[in-house]
Amino acid sequence: MRQFTLALAIFVLALTPHARAEEWSKTFPLTGKPSLRVQTSDANIHVEVWDQNKIQAHITTEGYSIGEKGIRITDHQTGDSVELEVRYPHHNFSVEWGQHRVDIIIQMPRQGRVNLRTGDGSIRITGFKGEMELESSDGSQEIEGADGNLRAHAGDGHIRAAGRFDLLDLSTGDGHIEAKVWPGSTMASGWNVRAGDGSVELNLPDNFAADVDLHTGDGHISLELPVTVEGRLSRSSIHGKLNGGGNLLTIHTGDGSIRLQKS
Repeated sequence: MRQFTLALAIFVLALTPHARAEEWSKTFPLTGKPSLRVQTSDANIHVEVWDQNKIQAHITTEGYSIGEKGIRITDHQTGDSVELEVRYPHHNFSVEWGQHRVDIIIQMPRQGRVNLRTGDGSIRITGFKGEMELESSDGSQEIEGADGNLRAHAGDGHIRAAGRFDLLDLSTGDGHIEAKVWPGSTMASGWNVRAGDGSVELNLPDNFAADVDLHTGDGHISLELPVTVEGRLSRSSIHGKLNGGGNLLTIHTGDGSIRLQKS
């Protein structure tokens, strides 16, 4: 029995990535506005802006090695377009001890385009202006000081967003959504905010104008802004106009509540 246990331990250790921390860094020079795409299975993604005309990618691992048998990193640059892919190792059988995480930290110019995708990891982006497309499975998303078009979709994680928006398209399965829309935001087209089982809290400026379509399955609707209701008023559905109306603002949730309030 002791020999079997020892053999099993050796076998497991052979399959388990080294527990030490490792790092990887690369700089991508730019001549114009960048377009960045980051895709990973489960790593956390954190994007910060700076005033340098280049993208700096820094990856740290804990509990994983970097290389063919550990975390695999591939990158590609064409002009001002940069792509980064980070993949986890896959074993048929493994037992892992201790802390295991991978963090992708990006520093890039403030204005451009980003496409960030992860599985169970989180996404955080601060101070970015332009086109933002974010996707996660179970991880949360934090968007602070944004300016431009935001499309953010999560499987089960929550989404928190704040900024000046021209387009807002947010959705999550089981998480909640909190969005603060700053003054100066404009609805260039319809906005959509949808949650499966979570609640939605949307903060809008006093003078924000839109047609509104609010619906919840089992929750309730709370309004702090004056909405002129069209049709029959119900506990779970409201159709109307905010400050005279405009493009359509759709907020739907399954089991959660909806709060529309002043920012």
